[in-house]
Amino acid sequence: MKNLFIQRFLVTTLLIILGSIQIILDTSVGINYGYLMLLSGGILLLYSTFSYIKSRKNKSLEKELSKEYDERDALIDGKVAYFSLQIMVFEILIILFLLNFVVIPANTSLFIILISLIICEILSRKYYNHIL
Repeated sequence: MKNLFIQRFLVTTLLIILGSIQIILDTSVGINYGYLMLLSGGILLLYSTFSYIKSRKNKSLEKELSKEYDERDALIDGKVAYFSLQIMVFEILIILFLLNFVVIPANTSLFIILISLIICEILSRKYYNHIL
C-alpha cells in the first residue's frame, strides 16, 4: 500500500505542478485547463492521503490476510508470466513472418504486441484467479 501512496502522491504532485505552470505561462484568451489540472490534482491528493491514513489503521488485519495469499499469488504470477511469454513469442514469430510480405512500421508492431500482452495478462490473471 505504501508504494501505491507514493505513486499517487507523485502523480498528484505532477498534476499540481503542471497545472500551475500552465496557469502561469498560458496567455490565451480561451479556457485555461491549468485550473482543472490544479483542482483535480488537489482532489486526488486529498483522496490518496485519506485512503493511506485509513489503510494504516487496518494494517494488522491486512498482514494476516496477506500471509494466506502470498503463495497463491506467487503461483498465479508465475503462470501468468509464463502464459504471457508464450503469447509474446508467438506474436513475434507471426509478425516476423508477415514482415516478409507486408511492410509494418516498428512502432505499429510494438504497439500491437504491447496491447495484446496487456489484454492477455488481464484475461489470464482473471482466469487463474477463478481456477485457483
